[in-house]
Amino acid sequence: MRDRLREALIDSEYIETEASKPDFLVYLMGPYKSYPPYESSASAEVAAATTRPTLDEIDRQLEEGTLDLDVDEALALLLALKRDLREQTGVNAFLATDPEIPLEEMDAATQSIEYTKAATATIFVAPAMGDNLGVGIETGSVCEHVSDAELRTDVAFYGEQNVESAMIKAVSARWHITVDDFESYADLFKAIRAHLRTVA
Repeated sequence: MRDRLREALIDSEYIETEASKPDFLVYLMGPYKSYPPYESSASAEVAAATTRPTLDEIDRQLEEGTLDLDVDEALALLLALKRDLREQTGVNAFLATDPEIPLEEMDAATQSIEYTKAATATIFVAPAMGDNLGVGIETGSVCEHVSDAELRTDVAFYGEQNVESAMIKAVSARWHITVDDFESYADLFKAIRAHLRTVA
């Protein structure tokens, strides 16, 4: 899987920056959608204001610095983390969608498990504005299928301050992985870089 990920990430249409450490795979997991989910509306004005752009559109706006973070802050956060980790740290950071492995071939839960096993490090991020239900489900699934040693050394979970979750508490108590909180993007990025240095 490691070799397949490396090859897929080189060719991925969603990754624009090269990693100077291509073997240092960092799997980023978090919500792609803000919470609460946007509701459909009969009002064209409201519908236009709550329509989520495509991944390509968000990536382009991030690159140009024109992204309105109110559009979908959760995905924007992950994309910014991926780009900054690749550019400033040189690691081969990626999201689950980047390798573009069809769900017909490997379902989303299995992908997360296999990506974690293949990655050098895995980072779970739970922002306050994110729809974290899927993250909680995937976190438990991954933790149940990855060795205790790898969970203790390679996996970290970061939740924004004031995000309370029974799953977050279980991650620390049951699986003994690194759990920390963050106040700002700068705090989060600093903590992730420190964790990656420890893994390295």
